Amino acid sequence: MGVFLTQFTPIPDTCPFCNMRETLAHVYLECARLQPLFRLLTNILLRFWLHFSPHLFIYTLPIRGPTKSQDPLVNLLLALAKTAIYKTREGRLANEASCDCRAVFRASVHSRIRAEFLWAASTHSLDAFEERWALSEVLCSVIPSSSLHRTL
Repeated sequence: MGVFLTQFTPIPDTCPFCNMRETLAHVYLECARLQPLFRLLTNILLRFWLHFSPHLFIYTLPIRGPTKSQDPLVNLLLALAKTAIYKTREGRLANEASCDCRAVFRASVHSRIRAEFLWAASTHSLDAFEERWALSEVLCSVIPSSSLHRTL
């Protein structure tokens, strides 16, 4: 990343987390700090009958076929993971305290689920919420009293 972006903005040539040479591949796939996030993504994706791979992480899923109901949710999760990586890297460069991309990812997912649930509850569309967000109860479920139970 640093090699390419130094043309546009001053950034370090080495990773702010591990001092390895910083490239796009290193930032988003190779840095050791990403392993807890990738383990969490692997566990989530396995519950959707998918295997985590660098190709899936970078390119996401085409939305088609028998899994088209879950593909947008999986793609959103992958986008939130990449955003967490970016935000924590920027945070480290700005000397912010928290740089745990797994924690930032979990917080982003929880916030999104909560906002979607509150909207669905207020519009009396919990069935639609369950179809979109509670697939196989991987991330959450709606319990009979119409309250949210997060499983992530």
